[in-house]
Amino acid sequence: MTLNFNTSTSMTRNYPLSRNEFLIALEKNNITLDESRMHEVNYYFNLWGETMHQNRKCGQYYDFDAYITWMKKQ
Repeated sequence: MTLNFNTSTSMTRNYPLSRNEFLIALEKNNITLDESRMHEVNYYFNLWGETMHQNRKCGQYYDFDAYITWMKKQ
């Protein structure tokens, strides 16, 4: 899976992301979740984990870009 960090380079990444890697990926996509707001961090991090779990069950690939797009609409 390739993560697009809106830069000239992409990062090939095996999932799952650690919480810190998740926060870094969000920040590189102009989404800031402050660790002081742990309930938000936990919610979106856990939701991403559940999304990956559901994708595995359905045989779909992980689409972090779509997840980022959805988060920006929230």
